[in-house]
Amino acid sequence: MSNQATKHPATTRANRGSLDREAAARLLRDARSNDAGDAVEWAYLTVPECLGARRLKIRMLLRQGNHEAADALIAQGLLQLPTNASLSYLRARSLFAQGKLEPAGRELRLVLAKRPRHRGALELAGRVARGLGDARRAVALLERAERRRPDDQIRSLLVEAWLDGGRPNMARKVLRRMAAPTALLRAGVFRAAGRLLEARELLEQAATDRTAADHTDVMTELIDLLEATSDLQRLRRVLEPVDTDRPAVLARAGMAWLAMGAFHTAAVNMARLARVRGFRTQALLVLMVAAAMVNRSRLADRALERLRRIAEPIGPRTVAQAWGRGLLGRLLLDQCSARKAGADPHTGRLRQLLQDASGVFEGALASEGSPSKRQRRHLQRHLAVCRQVSAQADDEVADSPAPYSAGEIRRAA
Repeated sequence: MSNQATKHPATTRANRGSLDREAAARLLRDARSNDAGDAVEWAYLTVPECLGARRLKIRMLLRQGNHEAADALIAQGLLQLPTNASLSYLRARSLFAQGKLEPAGRELRLVLAKRPRHRGALELAGRVARGLGDARRAVALLERAERRRPDDQIRSLLVEAWLDGGRPNMARKVLRRMAAPTALLRAGVFRAAGRLLEARELLEQAATDRTAADHTDVMTELIDLLEATSDLQRLRRVLEPVDTDRPAVLARAGMAWLAMGAFHTAAVNMARLARVRGFRTQALLVLMVAAAMVNRSRLADRALERLRRIAEPIGPRTVAQAWGRGLLGRLLLDQCSARKAGADPHTGRLRQLLQDASGVFEGALASEGSPSKRQRRHLQRHLAVCRQVSAQADDEVADSPAPYSAGEIRRAA
């Protein structure tokens, strides 16, 4: 019956008048219990004026990632019921899924003003607060959600909020209340408490299970930890088997290879990753920087040209990070250190590299060829990054030791 309703909505509309209250309630119960697309569609087409049917349809659209259609239905519902908390909550969920944190936070404040004990709204508000960097508010909201219905899901979020706020002891207390904390969560608590060896062992053991749902997050955290502890040899072993079957891990590995000075390895792997939708921009960025660091200007130009044509977004912070890591890897390969250069750590060669890069970009901007507006914006952006890194070089590079020394690179090789 459900398939027929989906294919013939006109027939469904004709039968609405004969649907009594009891039959409508039975239809909604069936849609809620089955939670299947055809059952939900049948319920919505049959009784579209029913708020319960509308909510089921919106939730289904949100699960499918169809935020445009979900937002349209929510807007229609709020025109009829402007103070309805359940519709406002669904709007907040849609906004959060689209990365619109501040509007989602405003919507959730309206929901919690009417329903302060709404567990889902409390949890989502905690996630929004974390995303906005307000760890204290996130903790307060998630603690309220935990009191409503305690489970491992809400407690894991609470652990992460305490870690965001720099309170590993409080995070550990919450961790002890969990029935089955993940290795990733336990490792995060160990790392925040300075117990790096225990954190590394947990992550290495968890990384052996490639079928685990959180394998990508485990691998990314392990790479971060090995970089932070300057364990270059172990990092090389971890990165060696990484392939395009884990594109997010491979993208993170590309940034690690830049800082290690492994530019050839980075270029080869990023050329493969550039074929994977969703990761092309980051792959081409790393490929461009790696090629530039080994004077492969043609390859760098081709990567930059492809980067210009791709619609996938990339933030200036990521661009600056890639250039900074590439320059650091180049410095380490050049074996430039404070002892040999007789100057502040790494700044002599770094400044020269930045000046050379800036000169190239300035020359292109001033060339007779008159680059297009789009090309000019790209050149100006890269020039701004060079100048920004150059201005921060003395402060950041001199005060922070490099993650790997030239001696460590030679031994690892």
